[in-house]
Amino acid sequence: PLRIGLENTIRPFTWGFDLTLTMKISYLIACVSLTLLSGYRYGWRFAVAIGIAAVLLYFGIERMPWPAMIALLVTLAWQTGGARVGLFTLAGLAFMLVTGVWSLGVRSLYLCFAAVLVSFIIGGSLGVWASQSDRVSRLVRPINDTLQTMPLFVLLIPILMFFQVGEFTAFLAIIAYAIVPAIRYTEHGLRHVNNDVVEAAIASGCTPFQILWQVRLPLAIPEIMLGLNQTIMFGLAMLIIAALVGTQGLGQAVYVALGQANFGEGLVAGLGIAFIAMSADRIIQAVSAEKKRALGIK
Repeated sequence: PLRIGLENTIRPFTWGFDLTLTMKISYLIACVSLTLLSGYRYGWRFAVAIGIAAVLLYFGIERMPWPAMIALLVTLAWQTGGARVGLFTLAGLAFMLVTGVWSLGVRSLYLCFAAVLVSFIIGGSLGVWASQSDRVSRLVRPINDTLQTMPLFVLLIPILMFFQVGEFTAFLAIIAYAIVPAIRYTEHGLRHVNNDVVEAAIASGCTPFQILWQVRLPLAIPEIMLGLNQTIMFGLAMLIIAALVGTQGLGQAVYVALGQANFGEGLVAGLGIAFIAMSADRIIQAVSAEKKRALGIK
């Protein structure tokens, strides 16, 4: 649905100029300079993040060199969840690499990440709105119930009618299914914040806007992170079903293996999806636990 990667998108037809050798060298010099400056001013972690972002912007997610991708994900897992989570993530990525499903896994990760990001932004915003308005909450609740209980295949039909077969159809289908936990958990977290803290903020003269952004949202972060966790799980679950409308990732590999009764190929693709899900789950749980400790929440 989204084409990311300067190497594959900068063309005279779209950008007005071609990505020549001079342009590539200029981009390299600019990125190295920015990385060194960031490291000098803000530390090595920020510099590494800038460097990885520069590589990602140039190659795109699908064409990003696998050592850089593994370094990015393992570093993220290590910094958030410790050595155990980092090693688990490394093992999962190594499995996908040596079994030959790396490119399919990256495509699935890219599609699911984009859909989950949109789902979480829209769903989180609706959850905040619903937590502040009982009328909106009553309106959103039956819609969430319908989307969550509707058979997954049925969700594909209306989107397929308008957008035909393709990854964009799968992108919208994943959003339609994965947006529900983002709304529910955000609303639940904001509505069940400790009332003593809210009353103390009111007594201190805070405005409703300040109470929402400086009291309720920070205290609800662990619950919201749990919603992000479930949004990712829902997105990966829908990713398999969305293979029916033309995705080319691990979900499609599962259906090909099903048609050929090839247990080995299906198992490899399924384990790839499972490793993505479990790694994301452990990273988010570690972030949520750290936030709870910082807030003194048991």
